[in-house]
Amino acid sequence: MENNQVSFGDSLENYCMFYNAPALLNHDREKEFGTVIAESKNKLIIVDDEINRKHVYLIHKTKVDHYSNKQIYFNVPETSLKDFEM
Repeated sequence: MENNQVSFGDSLENYCMFYNAPALLNHDREKEFGTVIAESKNKLIIVDDEINRKHVYLIHKTKVDHYSNKQIYFNVPETSLKDFEM
């Protein structure tokens, strides 16, 4: 992990809400797939289009690899995103 990265255990909830963090697929070369807009218990709510909300995802925090530079990186392949749609 680089010096500017923070591990999952370091107040992820505050980081997400404070920055309205972009969500990236760490598994697929850091492809952005939405924005973290809220949390629900142990899950993060992510929308791919904040205006139209075409896709809304509910992803468990254990799928977070790390966060840095105001971005959250998930260990989820793009082909599995549909499994997390609300």
